[in-house]
Amino acid sequence: MLISIGLDYRTMTVAERERWVIADDRVPDLYREMRRAEIEEAVAVRTCNRTELYAWGTQEEPNPSALAALWAASIGLENAPEHRLVIRRETGAVRHLLRVCGGLESQVLGDIHILGQVRSAYREAIRFEAAGTHLRRLFDTAIRAGKRVRTETELMAGRSSVGSEAARYLIRRLPARTAVMVLGCGKVGSHAARTLAESGHHRVILVNRTDSRAEKLARECGIEWAPYADLNRLLGEVSGVIVATGAPTPILHPNHIPSGDRRQTPLVFVDVALPRNVAPGVGGIPGVVLRDLDDVHPEAGQVEAARQGAIPAAEIVIREELRGFQEWRSTIGASQALRPLRELVLDVTRREVGYTSREDEEVERVARRVAAKIMARPMIALRESGADQDEVTGLARTLERLFGSSLTTHTENGCRDSP
Repeated sequence: MLISIGLDYRTMTVAERERWVIADDRVPDLYREMRRAEIEEAVAVRTCNRTELYAWGTQEEPNPSALAALWAASIGLENAPEHRLVIRRETGAVRHLLRVCGGLESQVLGDIHILGQVRSAYREAIRFEAAGTHLRRLFDTAIRAGKRVRTETELMAGRSSVGSEAARYLIRRLPARTAVMVLGCGKVGSHAARTLAESGHHRVILVNRTDSRAEKLARECGIEWAPYADLNRLLGEVSGVIVATGAPTPILHPNHIPSGDRRQTPLVFVDVALPRNVAPGVGGIPGVVLRDLDDVHPEAGQVEAARQGAIPAAEIVIREELRGFQEWRSTIGASQALRPLRELVLDVTRREVGYTSREDEEVERVARRVAAKIMARPMIALRESGADQDEVTGLARTLERLFGSSLTTHTENGCRDSP
């Protein structure tokens, strides 16, 4: 049974979301604790604006409260608002992940970075041996859906992302030819820098903890770069800063910000990192404007309006991939759902044949042939019924109650059906 729990920009503010972020060094501990809690399969998805856990259990649904507790414990979060997490089950969880990879659930519709972030999370789960057969199939399907949306529709045309929207935010608000800085040269920062460079409206300076990376990207974009050691000096010279580093805590504090009398225009920070890289107190300094991911979202309105026409085509891709995954699940699910009945048939046949034969191999061969013939018709009927996973799961639970361990136990005690 599949379940997901999580949060995104729709359900929590950036201040709340950053509390739930799972840092890279905490991921191994989380997966380790999940295994100890007998959660069979799990993947922790971390993107710009969401954190979600996907879990699979063969016999029963993983407990969402237990998942939330493991998540909170792994990041040292006390008094966690578990009730604020969104819980999705079975088909709802599958559809949601496909939509995430297809860019339909992004803060910036069609965000080009989300698919890569989900892929990285999936590979991470494989590396830590957390994703098994079911979640591997699910994430392979979701990533394929995202690739199809990107190549078969116009939803991701223009290569918009949180980084590009942060850049457009500054372009619209700062006077032309003023200097702006991009702090951080990861995927989001790089996209912001390229968008600023292509606009040609501002002098763009790249800064990164690794100077060589800033120098390389600056050369590719035809813009400037500066050593990280010059950060404080540059903050007194630029009019805008896009902050997009991978730091787990704020790296810019009020004491880093020069006094306002040294600037002709307000200093605008757009912090698109999660957790945030700029301390909230910076926004209280006179002459400073601080914006974060929640403030960038309204800027995406024009992009979303331009892409509305691509949504129906993307939805078709999602439905097709969802149907394919459900067909695969129904095949697996049919076998699992009918397992209690099959085991009972095998058990009864072994005992009945055992009365007439002392050859164990012969007993087992006959029992399996009888079970296969009895189970063939219901297996085919269930596969061809078109039942979705929720229906198959319900059937499995019913068969477990009807033909599960209790009846098998009775049979072992000598209680068998009358002829």
